[in-house]
Amino acid sequence: MKNILPLTLLIVAGELIFSLPFHVSRFFRPSLLEDYSYSNMELGIAFSIYGVTALLSYMPGGYIADKISPKYLLFASLLLTSIGGIFFMTNPSINDLYFLFGYWGITTILFFWAALIKATQFVAGSNQGISFGALEAGRGLVASITASIAVIIYSNNSFIEFISKVMSKNVSPISTVIFLYSFFTFFSSLTILFFFRDTNVKFKNKKKYNFKDIYNNKKPILCISIIVLSAYTCYKAIDYYSLYFYEVLKYSKEQSAFLMTVFSYARPISALLAGYIADKISPSKCTKFLFLFLLLSYLVLAALNVNNQLIYILYVNLIISMLGVFALRGIFYSLLKDANIPSLITGIAVGIVSFIGYMPDIYIGPIAGYLLESYNIIIGFKVFFVFLFLISAFGLATSIYLKKNI
Repeated sequence: MKNILPLTLLIVAGELIFSLPFHVSRFFRPSLLEDYSYSNMELGIAFSIYGVTALLSYMPGGYIADKISPKYLLFASLLLTSIGGIFFMTNPSINDLYFLFGYWGITTILFFWAALIKATQFVAGSNQGISFGALEAGRGLVASITASIAVIIYSNNSFIEFISKVMSKNVSPISTVIFLYSFFTFFSSLTILFFFRDTNVKFKNKKKYNFKDIYNNKKPILCISIIVLSAYTCYKAIDYYSLYFYEVLKYSKEQSAFLMTVFSYARPISALLAGYIADKISPSKCTKFLFLFLLLSYLVLAALNVNNQLIYILYVNLIISMLGVFALRGIFYSLLKDANIPSLITGIAVGIVSFIGYMPDIYIGPIAGYLLESYNIIIGFKVFFVFLFLISAFGLATSIYLKKNI
């Protein structure tokens, strides 16, 4: 019971820090593109820049997480990220947007990510599957609740007028949403500063590891890295589902944002259930089955033509793909324990896994942007789903190999 508060604070912080770079475009992509006059390709490049700076931050972030307590690392990350949100409100030029996303790649990763994973591992106890499932489930619930509030605010003219008075200028609905996420992120930084206790986390290692410890665990670390890369590629693809609803299924911008918000409530349920099952049958076995489900759903989405008779099959497979991705995110870090990675090198192992696993932050934006702008939008999405099918097959093959070798 004593760990409920620190775990809750970690859950909230772990989602809100990514709300500005990711939630705005995930739930409100059509509005962001239209109101700020960005193209899919330009936004994709911004995410690639984020990915590069984030990638360069994972390894040193893992080292820092093994040396410094989490409280001040998490606080500083959240505060600096929220400050970037205020700048985002001003409808920055495309070059300024690129700078902002590069800045966020540092603030959300360098002092934050490995510290979050390691803190969760210590705080949550011995049941790693359910613990990381709870982390992802809680983060998903935070994302859904904040998105629900944002959708309401987005359609509320009175609140938009209030923010316009505060800023002494007319602001667009999307700028109001960005303000809301900035406030939430800033508030989370204060909760970490005042309520997170370092005494709840035995964070500093008394022993020192050497690179031989890492080398001796190179195979499982590499396998887990590839599994995370495959799962995270599919997760990043969900950012384009609101555009799919808008451009292919012909929903309005408001309806697209609403649908994404409703579907996002599947994330906490899926992650928590996956964590529970993973503790019963092992995370590696659970991962294998989840990639199989993803592979089949993407195959159907790529092959299916949009028409009224088959529309329900399309919806079912969109939901299955999201459930599978959310479930994978809920358990893939529990593979570290499943593969017997020593706790002594957890921080640096997380750094290595994240360095490889989150490479989709670099390539998914340009790939999706190219496909959706170079082809008819329907054909572009079909090719995109074929790409995701191949990535899922890669993840499935790696999961099978890992299961046989641990």
